[in-house]
Amino acid sequence: MFWRYSLDVDKRLENLFWCDGTSRYDYSVFGDVLGFDATYGRNKYKCPLVIFSGVDHHMRTVVFGCVILSNKSEASYVWLLRSFLEAMKGKQPKSVITDGDLSMKSAVITVFPGAHHRLCSWHLLRNATARIGRSGFLRKFRLCLMGDLEVDEFETIWTDSMADHGLEDHSWIVDMFAKKHSWSNAHIRGKFFAGLKTTSRCEALNMQLGKFIHNGYNLREFVEHFQHYLEFIRRRELVADYKSAYGEPVVKTKLEAIEQFVATVYTREVFELFRKVLMLANNVRVVSTKRTSACVLFEVATYCKQRSWAVSWAEEDDEFSCSCQQMEFFGLPCVHMVGVLVYLNMTAIPKALIVDRWTKRAKQPRAPCDGTRVGETPDAAYMSMHAMMLDDCRELVSLSCQFFEDYVDLKTRLAKERQSLWDKHRKRLGVAEEASRLSV
Repeated sequence: MFWRYSLDVDKRLENLFWCDGTSRYDYSVFGDVLGFDATYGRNKYKCPLVIFSGVDHHMRTVVFGCVILSNKSEASYVWLLRSFLEAMKGKQPKSVITDGDLSMKSAVITVFPGAHHRLCSWHLLRNATARIGRSGFLRKFRLCLMGDLEVDEFETIWTDSMADHGLEDHSWIVDMFAKKHSWSNAHIRGKFFAGLKTTSRCEALNMQLGKFIHNGYNLREFVEHFQHYLEFIRRRELVADYKSAYGEPVVKTKLEAIEQFVATVYTREVFELFRKVLMLANNVRVVSTKRTSACVLFEVATYCKQRSWAVSWAEEDDEFSCSCQQMEFFGLPCVHMVGVLVYLNMTAIPKALIVDRWTKRAKQPRAPCDGTRVGETPDAAYMSMHAMMLDDCRELVSLSCQFFEDYVDLKTRLAKERQSLWDKHRKRLGVAEEASRLSV
């Protein structure tokens, strides 16, 4: 458990931040994308509540931490982001999604200067409806916001739409165009957001909290029941882990070899998303190929569409890239890449295109020089032993922390046992590699 608090000039509690060990570990795996939003009314003091969250390998919301603020000033947001960064050992997110609050935005720029800040699409559409409200404009704005456009296409549609509705000098329109790199798909392309476009997950968390937390709870009761809520959503993750580990999905596409391979690699939810890509791959064809000194270039077109995409393949490293940059945005190979894989008669997704955060093994700790195959899943014995060891460790923690000398003694012995197990793993891997070399 990690916590930080601050006091006001009268020595009264001002801000309180906390996260447990599971949240910190989850952030080490899934902390590339961070979303947070502030809400009111979940405690008797009516203080703003901010929950840091992301998305895990089952496409479910994962909680990284929680903070109760006395106010929503920029100073408070800077304090909470710095406390969060300290808890996560300095690891900064690649991308951050917020509702567009100016104080929040300034704090993100100050504390996470390397992160790409995205504005929530839902909030932008709501603001556009409230400020402009014209159906023709809203259709064009939605297209600029979420459409699969190139930058020049975005510029043309935006300019024509503003001229048609006489909005060139509207203050909100001018401000939105200046911020286009924070919300337009055309300008955000290539930045990793794990598919997230809104803060709806944060708002859904706040709604679910109502089942566990009464508005009249004081801070101690709030923290206690919030932890119960975390236990509830983490039990659902265990169920999802089990469903992904056991049972083979029915093959539905004509690309049977690739479909069966990805079923062993990705979790069930991510596999279902990628299967839609496989289904669309039948409409993709390679128009032309060109070999250069560094790679092979493929021009890829989709049935009945005039537009084409460029896919490059570095044959030596087996690395792919596509001009649509969907791989960089979501972390899954795009339909154009799959079309090239089929053209090359490949039966598996190259390792370079498999992002660990979406795989079944995303949260499994790995030994140095881990020699296991990509997509290898634990068997029933592993999962059973894992659960039993967790129960034993919880009891050990509870007993050892009652007396400081017991804590120190157990901590020392655990460090020795951990080192011993690491040494055994290295030795076994060395023996396995030697046996493999001799067999060759």
